[in-house]
Amino acid sequence: MGFSIIVSSTIILIGLLVFAGVISAAALSTISALAQLQNLAFKNENSANVRIELSVESVEASKIRFSIKNTGSKSIFLKREDYSWNSLIVGYRNVCWRFYLLEEYNIVEIRVAGTNYTFNLDSHKSLNPNEEALIEAYLPVGAPEIPLNSIVTIVFVSHYGVVAIGEGVREV
Repeated sequence: MGFSIIVSSTIILIGLLVFAGVISAAALSTISALAQLQNLAFKNENSANVRIELSVESVEASKIRFSIKNTGSKSIFLKREDYSWNSLIVGYRNVCWRFYLLEEYNIVEIRVAGTNYTFNLDSHKSLNPNEEALIEAYLPVGAPEIPLNSIVTIVFVSHYGVVAIGEGVREV
């Protein structure tokens, strides 16, 4: 009878250890999922007030001019020294579809939306609500030209993760 008590106690101990391990793994998994949901909610909260619109002004062989309008309620940072806060994706068809991620672009002017009032680019590095920026972007060196009558898609990705998409055509 003494030996059977040891065996049954060992089996019960192993069962309790397995049960505790399963409960611990489930708790860690749940905590991890809740942390990811919290991060997602925080990200959505930050980008909920960000809205931008893109309109293409002109398309040339290797240069694109477009404007970005901030229609949201948060400022969009454009540049700090040589660092661009946002990215551009340019896609067009030249024999096959080509897509380029552009981190370099030139801000030509920033103005109050719908007016001719412009800001000094040296001191105004962000796009505040109801302002728009005229931007020039060049294709990378070695990229084939944008063909005539070709549709060009431009995606402006803000540092909040909010995107604006526009299309233009290279005309004569």
